[in-house]
Amino acid sequence: MPTSDSRRRYGRLRRMTEPKRSVAPIPSPSAPQVERAIRLSYAQMMLGAVFAASTGGMFLIGFAMRLGADNVLLGLLATAPQFFVVFQFLAAFLVERQVSRKRLTVVFAFVTPLCWFLIAGIPFFETSLSLAQRFAVLIGVIILVTVAGQFANNARGSWIGELIPAARRGRFFGYCSMFAGIVGAAFAIAEGGFLDFVQAHGLFAFTALFFFGSLFGLTAAGLNLPQPDCPLPGAGAPRPFLRLVREAFRSRPFVMLAIVHAVLALGSVAGPFNAAYLLRDVGLNFFGLGLLNSVFVAAMLLASPLWGRLVDRFGCRPILTLGLSVMAPCGLIWLAIPPKAAATAYWLLPWSNFVCGVGAAAVNVAINTMMYKVSRPEGRSVQFAAYNVFIGVVSAPMPLVGGWLVTALENAGYAVDLRLTFYLWILFVASAAVLSRLLREPDSLRTRTLVFRYFPSRLAALLGLGVPAMFAAGGAAEKDDKNGV
Repeated sequence: MPTSDSRRRYGRLRRMTEPKRSVAPIPSPSAPQVERAIRLSYAQMMLGAVFAASTGGMFLIGFAMRLGADNVLLGLLATAPQFFVVFQFLAAFLVERQVSRKRLTVVFAFVTPLCWFLIAGIPFFETSLSLAQRFAVLIGVIILVTVAGQFANNARGSWIGELIPAARRGRFFGYCSMFAGIVGAAFAIAEGGFLDFVQAHGLFAFTALFFFGSLFGLTAAGLNLPQPDCPLPGAGAPRPFLRLVREAFRSRPFVMLAIVHAVLALGSVAGPFNAAYLLRDVGLNFFGLGLLNSVFVAAMLLASPLWGRLVDRFGCRPILTLGLSVMAPCGLIWLAIPPKAAATAYWLLPWSNFVCGVGAAAVNVAINTMMYKVSRPEGRSVQFAAYNVFIGVVSAPMPLVGGWLVTALENAGYAVDLRLTFYLWILFVASAAVLSRLLREPDSLRTRTLVFRYFPSRLAALLGLGVPAMFAAGGAAEKDDKNGV
């Protein structure tokens, strides 16, 4: 028979091992609070776009090349941080143990721009650091940025899942892409011109740019504070963490979407080399590259709201397949843009960037929305962590592989350049398009019906033309085509 001391010890042990409960349950946000949060999220996206435009993309690649990076080091810069995506599991564990998702988002959203102050400070120590030491600092801080991002993105993604009504998620992600795209494109062009104007100052020109962008990143992080928190689904009955991970991979739609996304992510073999090829080999300046990139972004922002409405109406799968099918052929344009062909790049890339941007908008909106469809509200943070870790680990080595492959073939005497990675990108995007046809989504339209019936009928209606019978039947055939491939 247990003694009173043993009962007390057992009680203390049970209290220590049980997950902590919030003293007061988090109330569900009201409709006005949700509408205010949506507006704040749009503003947050625009401020975040300034931060991203000022610190990532072509400016980070330009900064690394100014530090002395070759193809392999550029690949390493993109590869090394991706292995730290596994920290999403720790973020999901904290969420499932009822640590406030809002609190996690706020704390780690502030860490990310603060890290960029460290990167901006590298030029002050340029003379006292060797090339290896400068890159060790740069990659180390980027890894820290990645780790902070895993916590913020996982918590925010799970939080948004309950904050935004399911019927509006497609439009929400579409408008987020549009607003962020407008601001990001404008600042990329302006900052590219600024960098070309002050490039005589060398690395310190990048310092000014990174400081400027980090201020916007801090402001975007602050906009999380006025948004309402949401109760965690299933918080009353927490389940073992590893069981949630196993259950995520037992869902066929979840696994199939992760596989499609992972194959697409293998296209990161070309990730850091687009900007490097155009800046170093073709001979563009930052302002010119910013203009070309803005065409891609403009296409995304124009198309994203349309794709968002179509996703809400016809489903994610047909939009995803169509977007990937539009993107893949765009890579062929690089056959006509050899090194030193800056004039040709300015003539051809705007067209391919526009088409690719339209396709990328469809892919972005469809994947973001479908992730919520194929995941359960209970344990969603764990499912998102498993999803992102799988994709991150699979695709992480690809930039380094791309840089090493081009360098190795050049050293062996083959006439290749960084465009080889762009052709590999085509292969992976096309493969993802084929695999996306295997996705199953209840109440979704066939891609074939969308392309050959819905779009022609809408175009005919806009032009005021008579709608042929086969197109007019498209609306009536929508229900019959649900669940098709």
